[in-house]
Amino acid sequence: MNPTAAKLAKAYEPMIKFVGTKHPILKHNTDKILPHPCTVNGLIPGGAETVQVADFMKNYTPFQVVPYKNSKANSSTAGSSKYQFTDRALKADEVSSINDLPLRFHYKPIDEAELEVINGGGAY
Repeated sequence: MNPTAAKLAKAYEPMIKFVGTKHPILKHNTDKILPHPCTVNGLIPGGAETVQVADFMKNYTPFQVVPYKNSKANSSTAGSSKYQFTDRALKADEVSSINDLPLRFHYKPIDEAELEVINGGGAY
């Protein structure tokens, strides 16, 4: 008998040996929604205590979108935009410019050495 045929005839035994037994398969109860163990005060997503997304996002809209009114007087000055943006007063925790934010949120200036590396193609 050929040695390769004898080798192929026996069952494959993996060379990796795992320590311990197989892990049990956990069955989760999907009938009831439970809070995550790390949540604060046991909040459930979509529950009565949570803030709805629409209410949360109202604070983060920096302008109001007004539908475009089709008139011949406005069409020449408005350009090709389909919407007209109107300014409104800023609400709590809103800023009109990045420069109004604290210094830790400002862009960092580029060093001369870094600028030379960028202009030189990135090679040192």
